[in-house]
Amino acid sequence: MRLLAIFAHPDDESFFCAGTLTKYASLGHEVFLICATRGEQGRIRHPAIDTSLYPKGPALGRLRQKELEAACAILGLQTPIFLDYQDSGYPLEVAQANPQGFMHQDLQQVEDVLLAHIAQIRPQVMIGFDPQGYYGHADHIHLHRATVGAFWRAGNVMSDPPKYLLFPVRLTEQVARTKFDPGRYGVSACSVALRVDVRPYAATIRAAVLAHASQAGPEENFAQVLQDWPGLLEEECFVLGGIRGLSVEDLRGLEV
Repeated sequence: MRLLAIFAHPDDESFFCAGTLTKYASLGHEVFLICATRGEQGRIRHPAIDTSLYPKGPALGRLRQKELEAACAILGLQTPIFLDYQDSGYPLEVAQANPQGFMHQDLQQVEDVLLAHIAQIRPQVMIGFDPQGYYGHADHIHLHRATVGAFWRAGNVMSDPPKYLLFPVRLTEQVARTKFDPGRYGVSACSVALRVDVRPYAATIRAAVLAHASQAGPEENFAQVLQDWPGLLEEECFVLGGIRGLSVEDLRGLEV
């Protein structure tokens, strides 16, 4: 099996579904990662990193690229593929004021770029952002739209297009323990299509997260990371964003 994850910034893969990615990589499957930007607008959270050496922009992007490459090596993924777009920034008002940011790039053009990579990698499974962008980041939402479009268009250019498109999500009760709106960013248990027990990979997930030192902070602060990301080392949940090969013969069977 070939699995392709498509995310917007370095560290998305480690916080959202590192356990699933490393599980399948450890089982001998090829796991690829596309990263749309280098996270040039991130906020440095590690006191040992001199912010004057890594201001927002290309310098920070180069640092975060190295962090992502290290995390991918820890997880057993292929070398990450960068699309070379610019991080829009967060929150929304920051992103809206950055016309060069990814969220402002033409959606069809982004789809075309993704489709070219999908045709080359030929994954059976794709993983990407849900419609809410996990927690509402404008780049995440823009990439979600492009990923869904590319998933369905793949059937026009490939004889063996990907079968599944999955979105990592957090359960409503998990989001309720964070600063985010559980009604918007949480998902009910009945909507979950796949649950992955990631406890056997907890040490690997932890190492991958900490490889993103500029964003995760020092190791002694990892307890705060766990508080901010409930379930990080326990279970990963996915909803189904797309499936090929499933037919519905009669809608009458859906009557209640």
